[in-house]
Amino acid sequence: MILEKKDLVSIVVCSYNQGKYIKECLDSVKAQTYPNIQLIVADDASPDNSVQVFENWLSENNYPAITNFHQKNTGLATVLNECIELIEGKYVKIIAADDFLHPDSIQECVEKLESLGEDYGMVFSDTYAIDDNSNILPDIADYDKLGSVPPETFKKDLLIGNRIAALTVLMKKEALIKTGKYKSDLLIEDYYRWLKINALYSTAYVPRKLAYYRLHDSNISSARKERIDEECLYLQMIFDKNGDIKGIINYKIGKLYESNKLSDFLLTQFKEYPYKRRKLKLAVQYKIPAPLYKFLSKII
Repeated sequence: MILEKKDLVSIVVCSYNQGKYIKECLDSVKAQTYPNIQLIVADDASPDNSVQVFENWLSENNYPAITNFHQKNTGLATVLNECIELIEGKYVKIIAADDFLHPDSIQECVEKLESLGEDYGMVFSDTYAIDDNSNILPDIADYDKLGSVPPETFKKDLLIGNRIAALTVLMKKEALIKTGKYKSDLLIEDYYRWLKINALYSTAYVPRKLAYYRLHDSNISSARKERIDEECLYLQMIFDKNGDIKGIINYKIGKLYESNKLSDFLLTQFKEYPYKRRKLKLAVQYKIPAPLYKFLSKII
């Protein structure tokens, strides 16, 4: 009996100061029920022992892998762009070294994509949330509700906000290459990637927890949260080609304008946005003072 050879899947594991979790992540790659995997491991000059842990695990397990270890920190985008050049598989999984996969993750995601047509560029699944010791935590989102919708509905919903856990995604290499390199100037590069793929392809969903997402105690700074919110609104303006979320965009821009918090970063993109409300468009165009705009908004 001749067994059909499975398409190659490339898994990229990236670490920065995540040495204590690497073994669990790599063990989960080795435990995959899917038989044809290319492993690429990368580290961006971690000051911890990440590289040593990678090297020890690969040696002890006699597991083949391509390594991309930096001597100088360059940022995740640079590391990922280098790893993309090393990918040989038809499908691609990118995962941080502090997360890990269910044994059926690759098998089920490949099966899902191969059961669908060429219109689909990626698939994602539900995920467990875990603490520092890998104990299961309450769910971080209802991914079944977010993902189990018709493809065209999902396309519009994704514009409203990111509803994809990055560690669960399996992309077609073709979709990854078509949507370009990772950008170093965005914090929410994952969301940018999903929106670019969303513009060209449909997205599939597997309603099963096929990954383990580690939640850390560190709180996000207010400045970082503000930047993430800005980038989200910026991307929404770029990808809202049909005015599907013009109400949301104009409301958010209006509130920022009223409070004198509309940055040049957002202002520049808003001027290009084709679905501006006339009142807000005039305020921006003629630089109407925020207090006056706020007053006029109440009476007009």
